[in-house]
Amino acid sequence: MAMAVRDSGLETPQVSLAAATRRTAYEVVFQDGAAASALQSLRPWTAGQDFLVVTTPTVQALHGDALAVLDPTGRRILVLACTEAGKTVTQVEHVCRRAHALGLGRGGVLLAVGGGVCSDIATVAASWLRRGIRHVRVPTTLVGQVDAGLGYKGAVNFDGHKSYLGCFHAPAHVLIAPDFLRTLPARHQREGFAEIVKIAIVCDPDLLNLVDRHAEELVRTSFATPRAAGRVIVWQSALLMLQELAQNPYEDQGYERLVDFGHTFSPLLEADSAHRLSHGEAVAIDMALTMALSAELGLVAPASRNRILSLLRRLGLPTDSPLLTPELCRRALEQAALHRGGRPNLVLPTDLGPSRFLQAADAVGPDMIVRALQALAPPPGIPVPAGLARPGLRAAGSLNLAGS
Repeated sequence: MAMAVRDSGLETPQVSLAAATRRTAYEVVFQDGAAASALQSLRPWTAGQDFLVVTTPTVQALHGDALAVLDPTGRRILVLACTEAGKTVTQVEHVCRRAHALGLGRGGVLLAVGGGVCSDIATVAASWLRRGIRHVRVPTTLVGQVDAGLGYKGAVNFDGHKSYLGCFHAPAHVLIAPDFLRTLPARHQREGFAEIVKIAIVCDPDLLNLVDRHAEELVRTSFATPRAAGRVIVWQSALLMLQELAQNPYEDQGYERLVDFGHTFSPLLEADSAHRLSHGEAVAIDMALTMALSAELGLVAPASRNRILSLLRRLGLPTDSPLLTPELCRRALEQAALHRGGRPNLVLPTDLGPSRFLQAADAVGPDMIVRALQALAPPPGIPVPAGLARPGLRAAGSLNLAGS
């Protein structure tokens, strides 16, 4: 039936409000035992043969037999080079191209079995494919199991900026299998502990004590001993991260987020190092500087600052870098403000009560930053690793931290 359309004659604009509510729930499962047994639990996600597994050369080499549980033919397994420097739109396109070749439909599933970079690429690809298909994450690194593999976000680097392009696309399922950690190199164990220390400082003093007692041995033994403590540390860290993310999963309920501790100066450090500093190493340096700033502001005692610096150093994590200059700090606070609603919202731990958030960059002037940087120098008698010697510092008179 034809409809006649005529001018309503209304002189004022007409408005209709379209409202939608995003509700997302997904299981995060901790499963001990062999990696192959853990992956067997994902068979319901692959039973329909409308899936693609995205993994890395390292995971394929170390755990190829376990991956065969998901696809014995190997036809639906894409082995993708995943490095932080190579986390680009091009890699996302590789995933989308293979998914298209396999004919994945709207009900298809991407399964990311790898570290944080693999998860990032697969998450962005899943959000693009047919405007959004389901994806499952199996983080195989410590960073992934306690941080990067848990939340809603996926991102790739762009134009020299870390994780500049991305999405919020929650996984349908996350599987944490600690058996993958037994083959993780020591450097990756350490950077995972940077994220664990992060969440422990701002959320759970008891977890921090547990890490203080056992982290060095866990790194040395690839989480073999003490086994029970290692499992508790991983699962408690994951639970704390999930609890914090649940309060503001899409980052649209405010810009004060405890999980941003250690993530204000670190993005620029990573980028300026051409990713020679890993994510966890940059986070460790960021935490060290932030603890020093909290001490300068009187929020923590010097002893609290020194405890964290000592813990990070015992774990083999850096607490300083020649790249960490007053100028980089200024730029980092400005970039953070652009990303956090106009304020830097630097998370500042305290000895008493909850953490504070830095509302204005000029609250930490250049002289304070220089003093904080000087506090990062290791005590006398502790050698400085090659390449980490800091040149002399002074407060530049033209440095203005109030611009954000």
